[in-house]
Amino acid sequence: MPVLTLHYRNFNDPSSPSTDHAKFSTQKLRMSSLSVPIQNLTLTGYAVNLRKSATLDGGASYDIPDHLLISFDEITSQQINNLSPPKTHNGTDYLQTHALQLPLSDNLNTIQFGMNLDFLVNKRLDREITISIQKYDSANNIVPMTTSALTSGQVSIDHLILYFTYQYIGAF
Repeated sequence: MPVLTLHYRNFNDPSSPSTDHAKFSTQKLRMSSLSVPIQNLTLTGYAVNLRKSATLDGGASYDIPDHLLISFDEITSQQINNLSPPKTHNGTDYLQTHALQLPLSDNLNTIQFGMNLDFLVNKRLDREITISIQKYDSANNIVPMTTSALTSGQVSIDHLILYFTYQYIGAF
């Protein structure tokens, strides 16, 4: 079965980091083929690498999110529906997202395989795909994933790789 990988890499320079996380947590990816006719796309695994600062402020600890929210063109907006709790206890302030939610381990590297999440595509997948990485902040808002590690304990995304297999029939 053919394989498709989506690879995000953080381009926020750690030697002079920007705090504009929205600028760096969204990225256009380009496929090695011009396009691929895909009928079914199956997420089989993922790998997430986070970056931390070399030192911490006194009393600080690293703040690793428990999961990431991943959106990519034409697939997640159509086929993922999330039921989410309200932002506040017994509130009506629900956040709605169609992002793929990927759990993270409590260290800087998470690798997960053995998944079989199927997406029905039934078209030619464009050569360029935009991927966006988000997380929940401490106030339960959806925000861009941090792209710069700080001595206060803030970690940043370094790499994300999504591994897919796919089926195709014909060249629709």
